[in-house]
Amino acid sequence: MTQSKHFKQTKKELFFFLAGWVFFAAWVLIYSYFNAYKDQSQEPSITLGMPSWVFWGIAIPWICATAFTIYISLFVIKDHPFINEEEQKK
Repeated sequence: MTQSKHFKQTKKELFFFLAGWVFFAAWVLIYSYFNAYKDQSQEPSITLGMPSWVFWGIAIPWICATAFTIYISLFVIKDHPFINEEEQKK
């Protein structure tokens, strides 16, 4: 595999990571913005011992982002041996 192919593969993997993490960051920011403390006159609803907006807006996206990272790291990123083109030509 040449250096340009390594570079293209690396760019593809970087795109997957960044796209995923931008998605999860947007999920956290947008969901929390619209649901955190929107009506302070009422008691917040509770999910698994925490306010629902924390569970759905922070805990779930972080768990999904961690699972996404593990999946990408184990199954998408390919490990190719690096062969120097100059040494190969000799």
